Amino acid sequence: MRSAPDWSIQVAWWLSGIFATGAAWYFLSIKDFAFAADSVVLAILFAGVAVYLHRKKDALAAALVPNELKSDLPGDYVRRSTDSEAHVRIARHLPEMKAVVHRSSSEGWGSSVTLDMREASYDMIDFLQFAWLRLAEFYPRKHFDATDARDYVESYTRTRFAFHWAKHEPGGPGSGGTIVGVLTGGDVIRDLESLIEDTMRSLFFDNQLLDLEDWLQRWQAAGVG
Repeated sequence: MRSAPDWSIQVAWWLSGIFATGAAWYFLSIKDFAFAADSVVLAILFAGVAVYLHRKKDALAAALVPNELKSDLPGDYVRRSTDSEAHVRIARHLPEMKAVVHRSSSEGWGSSVTLDMREASYDMIDFLQFAWLRLAEFYPRKHFDATDARDYVESYTRTRFAFHWAKHEPGGPGSGGTIVGVLTGGDVIRDLESLIEDTMRSLFFDNQLLDLEDWLQRWQAAGVG
């Protein structure tokens, strides 16, 4: 659909004005009522053309608006660009953030208390969800499975927990003992790490602002996976 040029809309309104105020009043002044009536009809006709062209122009403008912007956006909505140094910066430094969380979680993993080990895994999982959500901001809103990114990653995490927990209990629920929670946490961490790495490869495989191979090396060196 092509947009109506501005000049055509202006001409339509100009002609409508000419017939409405010029010709109509002129013919009324000389008592030529037939021509006056014709002038009114033409004024209405050109006004209708102008309105039609306006609507066509507005329809095209609306069609060019991304779907993510056609509805009210949440107050915390962020859309990043891989072409923006300011936006790429947070992705570039995710490995350093991961290293800090890993050091903290390592204290829990190194304990002999199962509950502490599980809590340490939950801390790392929370960070990995945070990291993926920052990367999701480089995509359109509701891009993943037509749902909010936070809902998507939380659903993904719950699904992976359910799978790995069942995997570690081949004898049925409760057959794996308390260590199952620790093993499951580690598996979910690796799943989220893989999700993040795959997303990074898709976003920055040929990007001048971020060295993908260096990023992957730093990310994997930060621990866990």
